[in-house]
Amino acid sequence: MTKRFGFTLAEVLITLGIIGVVAAMTIPTLISNTNGAQFKTAYKKALSTLNQAALMNIAMEDYDFTSLVADENADTPADIDGTTNKSMAYILQKRLNSATNITSSYTFPDAINYYSEHTCTASDISAADAEGELCYGATAGDEVTDDQEITTFTNWAVYSFADGTAFGFDASAANCGTKSSDCIGFIDVNGATNPNDVTVCTKGVEGGTGDDESTGACQVESTGINDIFPVYFYGQTVEPASDAARAVLFGK
Repeated sequence: MTKRFGFTLAEVLITLGIIGVVAAMTIPTLISNTNGAQFKTAYKKALSTLNQAALMNIAMEDYDFTSLVADENADTPADIDGTTNKSMAYILQKRLNSATNITSSYTFPDAINYYSEHTCTASDISAADAEGELCYGATAGDEVTDDQEITTFTNWAVYSFADGTAFGFDASAANCGTKSSDCIGFIDVNGATNPNDVTVCTKGVEGGTGDDESTGACQVESTGINDIFPVYFYGQTVEPASDAARAVLFGK
């Protein structure tokens, strides 16, 4: 009787084909999970760095974002060099020696989505005469939450840090004592490198509550974590400006 040693060519090809199919199905997910974990870690680090810079500025200069002034070169953000005293670029250059203006080489995302909380005053309500406006139909003192979107970055500048993360901000922002659409920016955890996409809810929605996957509280799966996270800067803090950014920050 003839003994067989090894496999036939057909058996080898079939085995390789099966391995290829399995790899094609699993590798993209593994890569997405890995990127998501890296993005999350870099995001937390960048947020901590910005908050430390804000606190250091208070200790060294005795003022916070409440005293922020608009950069005099806000119409040409690529030229912002941190020479305008008390501007955001000035603070970054003073407290983060490695901060470098990369606005001219940076590709901004299509939009920065964030979630706002606003207390409607009598004047706000009287001015909101169209359905869909923030304070339409509200009474004084009502807190309103609403999806907001920034699509024009004319006055925005982007600074890169030593670890490759970047911080984009409205260079015309001033007097940031409270959350507002003027005092909003974003962290890009890999700088000018793509994809430059904003992290959004993969389950639930901004402002949602409960466990419903379509209308419930915002959740972000690891495969849905992108490289951009909107943030507010006001008072003495820099914090997430969307439920998606908060979900990534505080999620497991």
